[in-house]
Amino acid sequence: MPIMLRALILLLVATGVLSSARLEAAPRRTYAEFEVPEGLRARVNFWKDVFTKYGKYQSVVHHRNYPQAVFAVLDFTEQAESLSPRNFEKAKEKRLKAVTEEVKVALLQLSAGREPASELGTRVKAAMELVPGGPSKFNEAVKEDLIRSQTGIRERYAEAMKRSGRYMPHLERIFQQEFGLPKELTRLPFIESSFDYTAYSSVGAAGIWQFMRTTGKLYLTINSYVDERRDPIEATRAAAKYLRAAYERLSSWPLAITSYNHGVAGVAKKVRQLGTNNIVEIVERPSERLFGFASANFYPEFLAALEIYDARERYFPEVRVEPALQIAQMKLPHAVAVHRVVQATGVPIEELKRYNYAIAEQVWRGRYPIPKGYSLKVPKDVGQRLASIAQPSMAVASAPATSSIYGGVSYKVRAGDTLGGIAKKYHTSVKEIQRLNDLKGSAIRVGQVLTVRDREVSSGVTQTASSADRSKGSPAVESSRMHTVKSGESLWTISRKYRVTLADLKAVNPKMGSKIKPGQKIRIPG
Repeated sequence: MPIMLRALILLLVATGVLSSARLEAAPRRTYAEFEVPEGLRARVNFWKDVFTKYGKYQSVVHHRNYPQAVFAVLDFTEQAESLSPRNFEKAKEKRLKAVTEEVKVALLQLSAGREPASELGTRVKAAMELVPGGPSKFNEAVKEDLIRSQTGIRERYAEAMKRSGRYMPHLERIFQQEFGLPKELTRLPFIESSFDYTAYSSVGAAGIWQFMRTTGKLYLTINSYVDERRDPIEATRAAAKYLRAAYERLSSWPLAITSYNHGVAGVAKKVRQLGTNNIVEIVERPSERLFGFASANFYPEFLAALEIYDARERYFPEVRVEPALQIAQMKLPHAVAVHRVVQATGVPIEELKRYNYAIAEQVWRGRYPIPKGYSLKVPKDVGQRLASIAQPSMAVASAPATSSIYGGVSYKVRAGDTLGGIAKKYHTSVKEIQRLNDLKGSAIRVGQVLTVRDREVSSGVTQTASSADRSKGSPAVESSRMHTVKSGESLWTISRKYRVTLADLKAVNPKMGSKIKPGQKIRIPG
């Protein structure tokens, strides 16, 4: 290691900019794309510190564009213990403002070519070594207001780690076995929602995967009775579908994960703009900021979450991860009142809520029944009691007005579609489509998923628009070829090799399970 570099590292460790614990070699990952690139290591370490080292009474003052450049760490524990919450916030804000001004003074001194005049100035100079650029970078940090503070979230992350055990095995099973995707992706809820199963964000995102309502409706049922964004199982399937599609579009997991915060189209635009899909070149680009703070740090935060989870006993030795819920479930053949479920299963309402976050509060209060088609979940040891709920005598006559909350034939609106045209195609009426989708008028949008016919009304027709329209370009069973599975292959790798989707693979191999073995013959859509 060069002498100057070694001296810089020792100075950063001594001043607290880098933690000596972070100098150890990071464990190598089995999935190469999720190893931390050297160019992102310092940024990832910053977030590991925020998640595991600094708590709610500590604030890190840092460079906005390069958060790894830490100017100061302030501890407000004493004030928090002696002041009221309101006065504490005032004192904290005042101190942060004062330190920010001191940092600006130090930066302007450095910009003028003067040596630091204080201990804080020395720390600022050392931190700015991590920011690319010449002497102008000091003045630029002041002029563009690039000094920011970040409160630690160790306590919140510890709670997230504890709660994660409840559903993590289910998440991993869905990603790996149902979709053939890397299990590492199941760590995203740590940075999206802190595994808060009842989470609602200030902008309307919900559940552990924080789906916005518009995006969620593409994959999930969301209405006055059920919001599947809050169902960890169903929302995880939706997240897997989104990430799989994002990967197919962007051909890179770092970019696909970034798109979860910035949108697929937005990320694709940045890739075209730069002419590179290298996440380091995009995030650490010195000449311009292509993403806002949240999007630029989303993938580094994810990598930090991966390393923390792999070494959770070291970072959170005091946390006892909750055991996984053992779940039994049944799709309701009819609407049923909550009190009848309690009577039939012997499970109290509060316990049922832990298994069924998707059900709306007005349903729990008994104002409406649990709708037909909902996948009711109960503790596994009472699963055999679900059969009694399926009895016709348990049905509720006054089901929700939207009779096809579940199970209807769906259609995804395309450019040029109208309600009248869709109704004609499916031999139904505009009024019926409006009723099934709770539409007040005739306005529809491209990408909107409409229920066009109730499953029962359609006399067993369960074909969706995607399969009904295969004549318009989707692979057909008649045009196919055979593939012999080789050692180490998965459905995901095979689908990528032949540029087909997992859904199409399964469509032409109806008897194929989620697990495959070497030598097995698989039909490939043409």
